Amino acid sequence: MSMAVVAVLLVPSMLLVAPTGKAESTASWTFAIYVAGDNSLENYWDSTTLPFLKAVPASDQVNLVALLDMKSTSTIEIVKVSGTTVTTVETYGEMDTGSPATLTWWIDRATTLWPSTYFGLMLWDHGFGWHYICSDDTSVSSMDMPELQSAIANAGNVINVLELDACNMAMIEVAYQVSLTNLVQYMVASEEYMAGDGLPLTDVLTPLANNPSMLPRDLSIVMVDAYGAYYTNSNGGKMTLSSIDLPQLRTTIGTFTTWSARMSYLLPTYKAYYAAAVKATHYMTAIPSMLDLYDLGYHLLGTKGVTDTLLRTATANMQSSLLSYIVDSWGGPKMLDCKGISFYWATYNDWYYDEVAYRQTGFAADTGWDDFLEAYNV
Repeated sequence: MSMAVVAVLLVPSMLLVAPTGKAESTASWTFAIYVAGDNSLENYWDSTTLPFLKAVPASDQVNLVALLDMKSTSTIEIVKVSGTTVTTVETYGEMDTGSPATLTWWIDRATTLWPSTYFGLMLWDHGFGWHYICSDDTSVSSMDMPELQSAIANAGNVINVLELDACNMAMIEVAYQVSLTNLVQYMVASEEYMAGDGLPLTDVLTPLANNPSMLPRDLSIVMVDAYGAYYTNSNGGKMTLSSIDLPQLRTTIGTFTTWSARMSYLLPTYKAYYAAAVKATHYMTAIPSMLDLYDLGYHLLGTKGVTDTLLRTATANMQSSLLSYIVDSWGGPKMLDCKGISFYWATYNDWYYDEVAYRQTGFAADTGWDDFLEAYNV
């Protein structure tokens, strides 16, 4: 554990209830929720998430646990839910759940108290794609993507399924940053806004409780399919969820880099074609800079004038790679042209506002996409 994490524990978060120590037995799964509810989402824990969890059958092979940070309290609670029984395991003083050190600590604490064959982690909060996740109003903080990477990396625990229960997190920038940890197998997230009720955990975790030997890939698929069945036409049909195979994305990221390089090379003569493709591409609600990646490729290939053979091949390869790392994807009736992952294509004022922060992402640095956007917005 890093010194930064130790500081979080000893200074702002003095222990109020003695820790229980490391559990003796090992379960099949631990599903740990990081409830960063020190903000406007606080009420959803009691109104929705907790009732979802209490409706899951108790299982000694599946630990359902949560760290709770609420805006209306000055304490942190660690709770375990087993059927209708909710047990407060530990209580601490106020912590900053927008800090990567706190997330590192929670991963370490959950895996220490409840060792298991597989580990699932759910980040429960506000999100805004590659910009941030987990906002804490008391501390006025949130985690950007390099900080999310460091939080997971510093914990050092394998996360078999990482579910980001926050808006707009199914972006290639987010997925790639997490993949750099080499610790996360599958990431489940939404391209669009996430429903206030979040993942329908009763429908997701009941199959797991009934079949604790379920593999991580299968759990990620259950998440996507249960989300689709639960929400169907909600939010005017503008909802999505997808499971992303992070090792596969990392292995195939070169196809995006090749595509980015060819896009940059042809920019002086193809800019108008690019603009036409962007205009036709599906973007997320009220966020024109978040485009579905596969759909952009589709419209680029369909744009009259895009005849360069190398670009066409690179675009097709990029799309093929995308389909290989999207394990499962669901979209409402208004999202059928989306394939499960978005990316950032900002123009002018948006780019100039975001440029410095975007260049700090691992995706921008490793694929050259930031340089393309800089040249595109000249």
